[in-house]
Amino acid sequence: MFTTIKRWFLLTLLLILLVSFFYFDLHHYLTYETLKKYQTFATQWTAQHYFQATVLYILVFTLLIACAVPCATFLTLLGGFLLGTIAIPYAVFATTFGGLILCLAVRMSVGAGFTTSTGVVKRFERGFKRNAFMYILMLRLVPIFPCWISNVSAGALNVPLKTFIAATVLGVFPATFVYAMVGRGLGKVFEQDTSPSYTIIFTPSILLPLIAMIIISLLPIIYHFIKRK
Repeated sequence: MFTTIKRWFLLTLLLILLVSFFYFDLHHYLTYETLKKYQTFATQWTAQHYFQATVLYILVFTLLIACAVPCATFLTLLGGFLLGTIAIPYAVFATTFGGLILCLAVRMSVGAGFTTSTGVVKRFERGFKRNAFMYILMLRLVPIFPCWISNVSAGALNVPLKTFIAATVLGVFPATFVYAMVGRGLGKVFEQDTSPSYTIIFTPSILLPLIAMIIISLLPIIYHFIKRK
């Protein structure tokens, strides 16, 4: 019994925190309107307590990702607004480490005994295990599904941790870069009382590095494709 409790403790704790987060309507604070309302307080407090603000940002970001809260986009925008471009590595770290916590929680509880039936799910399982790096990288680069899905899948299918970390870091970097740069320009958006615009990514100073990062992220996929040929 103690072994069972130990296996399920972390995942159960994360689920309790997730349910509590939505039960107490805390998700309403993760909105553009809330940031606009408290922008003055947030910027002043960050300027006066920069170290504490940075640590708090990383801890909250990591915890929410670990609890499978869909918040990465907003928190990356927030980091860009309050901390500037230095928020990019902070957000990448929090996304990766938070995802790793959830991955480990799933692995400890259900990973060892996870099996699937025949059919599409079974083929997906075989493909995921055989090309885990490519699957995770594509899920990160093309955010069709929430990031928690790849975290849970990696844990359930016992993906090697080094593979998970490498694919996550490489996959989330381009989107993190874009959202942080957009967040950095939110001050002017608030002054003009408009909505945030993603057209900022088309300026050469942002577009060229972004293209370079996307190409770098795609290199493993290109190499894998050429190797198969």
